[in-house]
Amino acid sequence: MRTVVKAWILISALAVGSGWILSAFHELNRAGYVVVFALAAVAGIWWLRESKWSTGTTAARTARKFKKRFKRPAPLLFLTLLMMSLVAGAIYEPFNGDSQAYRIPRILHWLDAQQWHWIYTLDPRMNIIAPGFEWLSAPLILFTRDDRLLFLINVVSYAMLPGLIYSVFRRLGVAPRVAWWWMWILPSGWCFALQAGSVVNDCFVAIYALAAVDLALLAKEKGSVRDLWLSLLAAALVTGAKQCDIPLALLWIIAAWPALGLLRRHAIGTIFVGATGLLVSILPITIQNIRHTGNWLGAGIDPHLLQARSPFKGIIGNAFCIPLQNLTPPFDPWVNRWNALMDQFVATPFGHHFVVFEHFGELSNLSHSVGEGNAGIGLGICVFLSATLFAAWRVSKGAARPPRAGTMQQRLLLWAPWLLLLVFMARDLAYENARQLSPYYAFFLPVFLVKPGNAFLVRRRWWQLFGLVLMVFAAGLVFTVRSRPLFPAQAMVHWLHAKHPDSRLIARLEFTFDANPAAEELDRQIVNDLPPDEKLIGYATSSGSAETGLWLPLGQRRVQRLGPADAPETLRAEGIRYVVVDNDILKISNETIDQWMGKYHGELAAQVSCLIQPDLPPYYLYLVRLPP
Repeated sequence: MRTVVKAWILISALAVGSGWILSAFHELNRAGYVVVFALAAVAGIWWLRESKWSTGTTAARTARKFKKRFKRPAPLLFLTLLMMSLVAGAIYEPFNGDSQAYRIPRILHWLDAQQWHWIYTLDPRMNIIAPGFEWLSAPLILFTRDDRLLFLINVVSYAMLPGLIYSVFRRLGVAPRVAWWWMWILPSGWCFALQAGSVVNDCFVAIYALAAVDLALLAKEKGSVRDLWLSLLAAALVTGAKQCDIPLALLWIIAAWPALGLLRRHAIGTIFVGATGLLVSILPITIQNIRHTGNWLGAGIDPHLLQARSPFKGIIGNAFCIPLQNLTPPFDPWVNRWNALMDQFVATPFGHHFVVFEHFGELSNLSHSVGEGNAGIGLGICVFLSATLFAAWRVSKGAARPPRAGTMQQRLLLWAPWLLLLVFMARDLAYENARQLSPYYAFFLPVFLVKPGNAFLVRRRWWQLFGLVLMVFAAGLVFTVRSRPLFPAQAMVHWLHAKHPDSRLIARLEFTFDANPAAEELDRQIVNDLPPDEKLIGYATSSGSAETGLWLPLGQRRVQRLGPADAPETLRAEGIRYVVVDNDILKISNETIDQWMGKYHGELAAQVSCLIQPDLPPYYLYLVRLPP
């Protein structure tokens, strides 16, 4: 397992680093990547020969080990979750609001320009967000001319999760049997299980964070500078993936501190690895944010990313929001009522203190159900962990108090994640930030699992059955999730609705499974009305998610984002004859589509729509033809 993790860290560092380097030379294209990958292959072969690397196992031995491991129920259930995610990702188009709105479009803009660049857009997320996942995605899109394979990044990361959890838990003092059970149960947390087959970019960071701590501790144990170098790269990749994950670098510092002498004894290699770490870290995008916005987060141009004026308010507000999101049931038909209550609360004198939050206390109502875009660790894990803590306390009650175990470093690694949680809560005021906490969750558990009662508890039949039921339930969610159901969901709910037309619950279910495919096909539908030889398309939006379909297949046409300030003469001078206009830009400019077309002297060529939320007006896309 550890060999695969090390290889993944190197591949990730290569993808992220080469993205920035090729951009600097204006060679972010197939030829550039071929040269980089060829050089990397030569370096890899040389390194393997010099290190006399060997797996030490034969294929037959590996097959026997695999068969033996996955005969037991918990590993078998994890393998089922992994295979279901792989199948779902292969069947369905990658569709997620954030990914479609700015993550995939920004990649397409960079590949078109053959370099990273600051994109002209009303959506600041296209520029200021850390691009770690995007640099992993860019070669896949470039060589396949599609975005269908991007889910593989999450599937591969998910496959490595149990082994890393076990290794880190053991190094932090968790008993072997306790670590073994939790290495399978924890990945059934809803954020991990539901994101595995998706293109959401929260959980894949957990692999880097766990590997950074694991390899740093292993480096001290073995005296291996190579493990320490890899741990440094993993920590840098954590910071380069999302700004909200930067605090996790403190865990690497704690884990690596006793082994830092190895770096001094190998100064030349350390300088090279350190420079690579800076390249794949948060540093490049931070420099660009300061350059273009004057703020290292780029928050000066995005009100949703403004920091709380008082960290205390951030902690108090998130102490309510994060548990709320994690304790939400998998299907919540009352979510609109709850959100209305939260709106009323924020309007009160006391609630006004939390107006700096993005939709304080509100829950996602896109489908009234849990999905990869809104799930935290989940209600199941929260209930199970609470029951475990109580039962472990009861089991150990009355027993002789064991001597205090663990080194100072272990105790720091056990408690530091909870300090980092306070930092996260004080600074992150975003909507659905329980999902953004995904890389942190594994580090919260060891401080509870090192208690001696857990070693007795995991032998109890009821506890094991509870954990297995939890995994089965997670498999049920993966099977039925609205974005990638593994059964004929639409046909079944339409049949049920026909049988029970007055059932509000079935009507909600019907909307849940109909809304996502409708939104997914919206950009494809508008493309059908475009002339096939049209090479440049305007997209007038503020934060819409219809751009990806206008680009694909890659190389067929270019898309240019437009705003209310763009004059008709500018569009004509750039050769834009067709513009896709959405609801978002019309709301900002306070115009109807007729008024917009009148300003640009255009005529309506086509329009498509879908109902994204049952209680809101439909979302429209208009294709407008401009005069020569």
